[in-house]
Amino acid sequence: MPPIKIAVADLQPGMYVVDTGISWLKAPMLYAEQGLIASEEKIAEIIGQGYTEAYYDPEQSHVCPKQEMSLDGAGDAPRKDEARAPLAEELVQARTVYADSFRHVKKFMRSIQSGPVDIAASEPYVEGIISSLSRNADALISLSKLKTYDEYTYVHSVNVTIFAVAFARYLGFDDSKLHLVGMAGLFHDIGKELIPPEILNAPRRLTDAEFEIMRSHALLGYEELKKVEGIAPEILAGVVQHHEKHNGTGYPRRLVGRQISIYAHILSVADCYDALSARRVYKEPLPPSKALGIMYGMRGEAWKPDFVENFIKMLGIYPVGTLVELSTGHRGVVSRSNHNFPAQPCVIVAQSPEGQPLAPRTMDLAAQRNVSITRTLKDDEAAGFDVLALLGDQNAEAALV
Repeated sequence: MPPIKIAVADLQPGMYVVDTGISWLKAPMLYAEQGLIASEEKIAEIIGQGYTEAYYDPEQSHVCPKQEMSLDGAGDAPRKDEARAPLAEELVQARTVYADSFRHVKKFMRSIQSGPVDIAASEPYVEGIISSLSRNADALISLSKLKTYDEYTYVHSVNVTIFAVAFARYLGFDDSKLHLVGMAGLFHDIGKELIPPEILNAPRRLTDAEFEIMRSHALLGYEELKKVEGIAPEILAGVVQHHEKHNGTGYPRRLVGRQISIYAHILSVADCYDALSARRVYKEPLPPSKALGIMYGMRGEAWKPDFVENFIKMLGIYPVGTLVELSTGHRGVVSRSNHNFPAQPCVIVAQSPEGQPLAPRTMDLAAQRNVSITRTLKDDEAAGFDVLALLGDQNAEAALV
């Protein structure tokens, strides 16, 4: 009898989970650690790590399962997200939030050497990001990858704040904790303004000595922010620890496991994703799926095992704004993520297989059994697309297929 795919909530002690060899890109939320499920505690741990599905072998299992439910057709009933503003509507406000935050980060980072940091001045910008993400997280997430600003350090600080707050919100943080995450994100790289510009902006691989100087930015930022009276310890921990790693190989203090603040863990995964997927003078940007693949390979080392899986589930393998080609040959832009099935988002189809423009229409891949994403488009293939115009097209959303 072939293995049976079930929801992890339907696992029972005595079931034998098998690794089917399915690529994580196709099923990143598939639990595939082969072996016997020994207890309810193990099942709770699997669920807590964010997995949604597993395959088990009835012949090697020692229970009579309550429900042998195949999830092959699970995409027929997409996850019902909370009520939120339409993407096209929120994009208008999100563009202002992003631009204002960018200008603010640029201003306070450039002024760090002329006086004490004004933490309070940043609070309205963080609240603006939190509010936009609560209305429709896809809007700011799509803007974070459009590369409309050239100054990487400032863009990176805004992007990390967006990804970190979105992730913390996905993990269930309340508003007061979201504010702390956002403040830590906005200031996490403030120490880089104290790094010599010839090292910070070097268009090449740094020497070992230069890399040690660059690594000092976490402590430099911490020492600068520590001067601010009444600053929250969570913000300080996020700033100084965002390059620490779960296995103790990070810096500056080589902290291990639970010694690292949850705020730092959140900043770390957001920081890593944005760095991998960003264009720099010395490297091309990685497609989101490849960046997330690298991060998935770092699970258990940089972060505890469940952390990056949850980040992938939140963001989607193909984040909103990603240009993709479908198995039909049509091309378009991802317009909505799918937390339950990250490889099956909604896509606004705007180009035929022959490269001709089409009237934009939205395709929900979770409801399409025979259509999937085959690849992301390269930069030189993106010339025919106005991503913001497509995402802001309310008629495309209405033409759901």
